[in-house]
Amino acid sequence: MVLVHPGAVRAADYADLAEAVRPGASLTVVDLEQVPEYFQAALTGGTADTSIDALADRVVEVLRGRDLPDRWTLAGWSFGGVVAHAAVSRLEPGERPETLVLLDSIAPVPEYTAGEEDLASGLVLDWFAMYLAAKRGRPVDVPPFTGADLDAGLALVLAAGLESGALLPGTGPPGLRKVFSAYADGLRRNNSLSRAHRPTPVHVPTWLVRPERGLLATPDPLGWSALTTRLVVAPCPGDHYSMLRDPAALAVLAGVTSPPAFSR
Repeated sequence: MVLVHPGAVRAADYADLAEAVRPGASLTVVDLEQVPEYFQAALTGGTADTSIDALADRVVEVLRGRDLPDRWTLAGWSFGGVVAHAAVSRLEPGERPETLVLLDSIAPVPEYTAGEEDLASGLVLDWFAMYLAAKRGRPVDVPPFTGADLDAGLALVLAAGLESGALLPGTGPPGLRKVFSAYADGLRRNNSLSRAHRPTPVHVPTWLVRPERGLLATPDPLGWSALTTRLVVAPCPGDHYSMLRDPAALAVLAGVTSPPAFSR
């Protein structure tokens, strides 16, 4: 199993997921944060001197450097799914994986690329609260941020994080704002890359796994129906981050290597 890792969580968090999808298989994690022009963009305002195609080429280079079996799975979580999809389109038909698994990943199509104003919205604050909870292993339970401005939303996150222990005692608004700014710059980087990308549809069996509390609540399969002719959508428990480790979510992932049928 090969998994494209976009950062934000630890690469080690994929071990149980890989075992669920491909029991007994070896796991290769292609870490995009090892690509300097990708990683640095999250620290410098979100403008990346690279492209999704260039990142996909890195993945293909890793794949071709390995002795892959006839049956293997390519997966990507979040933005990693976008790069994984692009990598499939750059492989020869005989090289392609048996299954492509997209883990709460948003397709790089116009309907699903955000404007700058969206990246300062309550939706992003909700994602940030999930992120902090995943990083610290403590809940950050906040009400929906609809209508909340950034400072008001961050104040709610700060209070919830201090109460649960997800944030260290003494953490104040400036410190939290700095963490949020770095998180938002990572989103800007990924969104900018998606806006510039012109994806090619692929024709391999594709699973889109969506957690109960994912990035978006839309019933549409996050834009992927336009980019694959063989798509199955599978719901799972958890949120965008906990889905990688939640035993109930992993139980769902155990079925994604042998889909019963594909919508077309």
